[in-house]
Amino acid sequence: MTFRAITATLTLRTALHVGTGEDTETTDDLLRRNARGQPLIPGAAIAGALRSIATRLAPRFDAKSCQALTGNQWNDACQCLVCQLFGDVNPREENDKATAARVLVYDAVLDTLPPLSIRDGVGIDRVTGAAARRERIKFDYEVLPAGTVFKLRLEIDPKLPAYQKSLPLLAATLAEWEQGRGAIGGRVNRGLGAFKLSEVQWIERDLNEHDVLIEFLHHGPPWDETSGDRKWLEEQIRVARESVKPYHGNLPVARSWVQAEFTLAATGPFLTHDLTQAGRGGFDHAPVLAAYEKGAKPVLPGSSLRGVLRGQAERIARTLATLQAWDAGTDATGRQNAFFTSCPACNPLTTRTEDPVASCNSFIKTLPKDDRDTLEQFGAEEKLCLACRLFGSPWNGSRLRVEDAPFAGDRVETKVLDFLAIDRFTGGGRDNAKFDAVVLWKPRFRVRLFLENPEPWELGWLALVLRDLHDGLVTVGFGAAKGFGKCVIEDGSLTIGIVHDDDLPLAAPNDQEPAVQQAIEAGQRLLQARSGMSGVYHTLTHTRTAADDWKALAEGWVRAFNTTVATYKRSFGLKKDSYFDQIDTCWLSDLYPARVS
Repeated sequence: MTFRAITATLTLRTALHVGTGEDTETTDDLLRRNARGQPLIPGAAIAGALRSIATRLAPRFDAKSCQALTGNQWNDACQCLVCQLFGDVNPREENDKATAARVLVYDAVLDTLPPLSIRDGVGIDRVTGAAARRERIKFDYEVLPAGTVFKLRLEIDPKLPAYQKSLPLLAATLAEWEQGRGAIGGRVNRGLGAFKLSEVQWIERDLNEHDVLIEFLHHGPPWDETSGDRKWLEEQIRVARESVKPYHGNLPVARSWVQAEFTLAATGPFLTHDLTQAGRGGFDHAPVLAAYEKGAKPVLPGSSLRGVLRGQAERIARTLATLQAWDAGTDATGRQNAFFTSCPACNPLTTRTEDPVASCNSFIKTLPKDDRDTLEQFGAEEKLCLACRLFGSPWNGSRLRVEDAPFAGDRVETKVLDFLAIDRFTGGGRDNAKFDAVVLWKPRFRVRLFLENPEPWELGWLALVLRDLHDGLVTVGFGAAKGFGKCVIEDGSLTIGIVHDDDLPLAAPNDQEPAVQQAIEAGQRLLQARSGMSGVYHTLTHTRTAADDWKALAEGWVRAFNTTVATYKRSFGLKKDSYFDQIDTCWLSDLYPARVS
């Protein structure tokens, strides 16, 4: 018998929340802890995150697609490579071929306990830009800070079948984490749970040897071993790359990813409010810090930036749809109907179908239970608006991750500001309407956006949003009406990862627009010049020498977005809108035309 294991170090790049669903007087959601009260990452959470990546990668190695990916509920055991590693997805008693997991994943434990902190969350009203008071979307949760280090432990069952095929798949999965594309726990798409794997080593012991067996029984598994095979991952990745095949099916397999990094530089006062930090300092408003300890640096929560990006994306899409609806109708009623059937972005905070631009979730909840069960099993993307497809909804998770942005710089400059509301009748100060704030002065944050399997129209949409952010049309954080939160984008970089040349996100080749044709030609030139590898992905990185080709590629993405919005039809017709609305006998669209000569 041979003992085989993998150990590694897991270091958080952003704060982490693995919740229990239990609340206290301090927070709405506590961290998961062991019996001694120490925070941990459960092995089930680690195995689930690994399995998710492996399930999408396996078909690229010419392996059988897992039932979990196809959505089929067969009576027989799946027995794909992923199920051989992590256990069969259909482990019914009548399936005598179904097997348990052959990769045993242990809880990730801490070396030392870092200071914990509380994060606040709030939904933003799409009309007022303030906190969504009616929906009462306010919550908080406990987090571990960035920089926390865990020990990762995996044990390989000696009975693992297809040993030479399954281990390269496992290595390709771990390589995604080693390259910094891992995320685990809750709210990962809103900034939390990003990490990087390091010090990966393969440990192997032949327990058929007497001395080795005695030592193993005396000391236990060699989890603290430091002289294991540290080249194992690199060698297995080389084997995996040789097995990669093109894929032309419709399953959501691993195809590509896009990673954008840039410095978000505020041009003046900046504040993302932390209620707990404000209370500790005796102020009404104070910035979010990475930890509750002396010298901790500010951090821009990914949830704050993600909300800003989604809000602006919604405005862009609705503006285009409004102009199209205006051109499609000859009177107010016709234009209203055109908008109701083609609006590409809902308001995700609404709860009733009668609300303006009602959420996709509110409509889906009105469907019969059998229909909702089908959507839960096979996905609800066809029922969702474009915004919910990109940014996520209660029915479909998002492929876009907006990570917490760490402070970029050594010196943190703050200012204390006092505010006083003015009584509109007396012109003097209003009683009980004075407050203060500690604000950051011209801070800089390093932002990372990661989008898995991007569609060309999604990239074009994000490009337009980031352009508006850079141009000052969007503010981030607290106090937009007070001049806070204006930013510019600096030091940007863009990297595309593709498994195969066919996976490069390009606009449809049947589109005869010159911009699309130029984008396709530019993409082919960039493919010929690629040189990097990251895991099993080939990488294309933006460079100044190829700036014209990258610009043409981006223009093709924007064209794809315009085409997608122009052809989009909703599954559920809206019932109300704040612009195409009639008050008494007057239509707002008549009083304020969308197009003027």
